[in-house]
Amino acid sequence: MRYPHRNTMTRALPLVGLCCCLLAACKKEGAIPAYIRVAPPVVVADAGQEASSKITDLWVYVNDQPAGVWQPGRRIPLVANGNSTIKLVAGVRRNGITDNRIQYPFYATWQQQVHLVPEQTTTLAPEFQYFTNLNYWLADLNTGQRFDTLNCSATMQLVPSDSTLVDQGAQYGRIVLDTDHTIYRGVSSGDAFTTTGGAAFLEMDYRSDTRLLVGVRYLAAGAQYEVAYVYALPTKQADGSMPWNKIYVDLAEPWNVPGALDKRFFIKAELEAGATSGLVEVDNIKLVRQ
Repeated sequence: MRYPHRNTMTRALPLVGLCCCLLAACKKEGAIPAYIRVAPPVVVADAGQEASSKITDLWVYVNDQPAGVWQPGRRIPLVANGNSTIKLVAGVRRNGITDNRIQYPFYATWQQQVHLVPEQTTTLAPEFQYFTNLNYWLADLNTGQRFDTLNCSATMQLVPSDSTLVDQGAQYGRIVLDTDHTIYRGVSSGDAFTTTGGAAFLEMDYRSDTRLLVGVRYLAAGAQYEVAYVYALPTKQADGSMPWNKIYVDLAEPWNVPGALDKRFFIKAELEAGATSGLVEVDNIKLVRQ
């Protein structure tokens, strides 16, 4: 079940402003709100195990009435009392951009019956699931790679899991750049995505000390086109740590070309100007489409 909003591909209302409006409304009407607090959401795969995810925002509904857009962990006021139905729609940052928050079109709405008491806080722990009947292209790297290298001097190596990432299997991919291996370009292999006409998102976990480019390739009018689309920014911190991050890349937009055929995506890492080394690690690379 989805809920109406202007457009899943447009920016959500500023969260702070919206929250303040809701609080003001509660006070103005003289109602005493009950509260919920949402623990960090997780996504559960069909087999029941936790899947990698990065849900940053939640569209909240109480008894099918909108109660704003909130970040997990916030204390959310609700003008309701007694047994109530809470529904949450998961939101992500489209293309990794903080100000481009959307309802993720492939996570089903979560709901739960909750007994709300004015001035009391109820904690919720939602587990989202993917909608059924979706199409997946998966490169979890446990059984090998699903990329064809193209015009590059660096390669992707498969290295044993370090168990620092949710849903990390036996191994993940590592791209090492140096002055002799300055560029890696991997193009999705297997069947092309010629039938993609609706939503299509690339989910990818990565960590790096250099930028990672996600782009698309396609044929149109007999010519090959390659479009650079989104840069995943380095995750290396000032203290030298390099945590994993997850990005949701909207590939339907750059593929939306009349007559485009043989649609594929690619990931590309290139040694930065003046640098002598670079490192990119990837896992759980999944293209989800309708």
